[in-house]
Amino acid sequence: MEGKSYRKLTEAEISVLSAQGCTSESWELVEVADGFRPEFVRTVHFSGSVRLGGNGSEIPLPGGVVRRSGVYRAALHDCTVGDDALISNVGRYVANYDIGDRAVIENVGEMICDGATAFGNGVEVAAVNEAGGREVPIFDGLTAQIAYVIAMYRHRPQTVRRMNAMIAGYAERRVSRRGTIGADSRIVNTLSLFNVAVGESAVVDGASSLRNGTVNSTPQSPSTVGAGVTASDFILACSARVDTGSMLRRCFVGEGVVIENGFSAENSLFFANSHCNHGEACAVFAGPYTVSHHRATLLIAGYFSFFNAGSGANQSNHMYKSGPVHQGVHLRGCKFGSDAYVLLPASTGVFTIVTGRHYNHHDTEKMPFSYLLEEADDSILLPGVNLRSYGTARDIGKWPSRDRRRGVAHDIIRYELMNPYTAGRVLDAIGECRALMERYPTAEVVTWNRVKIKMHSLKKGLMLYTQALRGYLGELFAEGGDVPPDPSMREWIDLAGMIAPKSRIEALLDRVDAGAVADTDAFVGELESIDRDYGSNERRWALYALAVFLDKSEDRITPDDIASLVEQGARDRAALAAAIAQDAGRDFAPAMSVGYGIDDGERRAEDFRAVRGEPKV
Repeated sequence: MEGKSYRKLTEAEISVLSAQGCTSESWELVEVADGFRPEFVRTVHFSGSVRLGGNGSEIPLPGGVVRRSGVYRAALHDCTVGDDALISNVGRYVANYDIGDRAVIENVGEMICDGATAFGNGVEVAAVNEAGGREVPIFDGLTAQIAYVIAMYRHRPQTVRRMNAMIAGYAERRVSRRGTIGADSRIVNTLSLFNVAVGESAVVDGASSLRNGTVNSTPQSPSTVGAGVTASDFILACSARVDTGSMLRRCFVGEGVVIENGFSAENSLFFANSHCNHGEACAVFAGPYTVSHHRATLLIAGYFSFFNAGSGANQSNHMYKSGPVHQGVHLRGCKFGSDAYVLLPASTGVFTIVTGRHYNHHDTEKMPFSYLLEEADDSILLPGVNLRSYGTARDIGKWPSRDRRRGVAHDIIRYELMNPYTAGRVLDAIGECRALMERYPTAEVVTWNRVKIKMHSLKKGLMLYTQALRGYLGELFAEGGDVPPDPSMREWIDLAGMIAPKSRIEALLDRVDAGAVADTDAFVGELESIDRDYGSNERRWALYALAVFLDKSEDRITPDDIASLVEQGARDRAALAAAIAQDAGRDFAPAMSVGYGIDDGERRAEDFRAVRGEPKV
């Protein structure tokens, strides 16, 4: 290890080692540090240059077992072993690795670093579009926001080139002919590690095969790779967990992400706190809190964020013409019900619930908080009804509590249901609803962006959108204080969890294009600075939104307009809260207690309440 002094073995030490079944192609190439004791090295073959640290200390293991640090029944080639590491029962050999202090390597088939490698850094992942064109090079410091810009901003080729060059520079600096196993890490019962770097305090327990990758980990944010996992061309961020037979190829697994129970993924990116079980992902950009828990579920060729997939949900990106070239964009908060199907391309609006089968390439971005249903092979949209859903309110409450990230969190996440981005979509929806009602005043059903909307649903949607917007704006203006007009705050975007003014992001990307942003760390720092201004920028957007809603210029808004908004907004928030409470009550209605009180029907209600409790709104 760096800074540590080593010495040659003494003749006495060589004699002890030889008597304990150790062999070496050249004892001259075996060096040891202070604290080395030969009695704790048994049945080991040395080749190449090997350095051993101090040993003989007690290492507590699960089940109350205590072992002595050292090397037992192994072959080491060109390795450095830190102080008080334990290496035991290596089937083949360990080659070209620097093993950290107190690391445990036990019952491992092989650990090999072969030639120059960047340990997964620089691998290109064909996310969003399976046929390519949106490749994201993965690296240790990848965040949801960096990946979003590279994948989704192909209309800015200079930006993409600059960002890719930053990552390529980092990957080049990571190239080494030696792998590293971090201090206090544990690699046990694992068949093969080939060109894999493992961070401090990581656990690799029972993995089948890990090739060309990095398991990033720190004592504050340990990562885990568990039983039966196979992974190639991959990077795990800190506090990630991949377990129980999962299979990864060309994937990035972000901070706090859990992938388990046989889930398979290729060419996919998973960001903060996503959780995927059993199913399959191909060419997926899984933004924060993307969830899939069912064996029959396929996520393919799409962008997802704060997403939940029901059993059997799937999409098609291939119409057997040009190949798998189609993609889907499913914006923040979408849910796909059981057996939901979408023929791509398609774009699904914010917080929309999709059920049934949809073949018409819907685009509902400007009708957020909706239900998209199937009726006689038609896609039927119910605008705005998800604004009064208890499920939506529950989601907003549960996501922060399910943040599994530990230590420093790098993905920037805004959890608010209403923010300038989602409320901006609501403002768009109000305009769309009004325009449709004016254009088709006598129609019972209108067709909009290849979905059908019944006129009574359109009117109800307009009411709900209006309540939501006034409620949000009224709450912001109730805080008081002067808000100067700022045209640059009018349009906001969602960068895979980060809500920001488009103008600020575009200005940052202009600086990237000009070479004024040195590296990805500087880029992330600039994003964090933008995020810190969220509150003040939100108020500036609110003034613009109110002007659009009232059909006035910003400088003509009066104190009376604001006072009226604050008063009406309070009533609107109360009305929506009452609707949400009523919706929650439906889930606790007598009909929902069917099957409770199984052997005592007269006490069904008591059994139901004991299990379900009371609605929380």
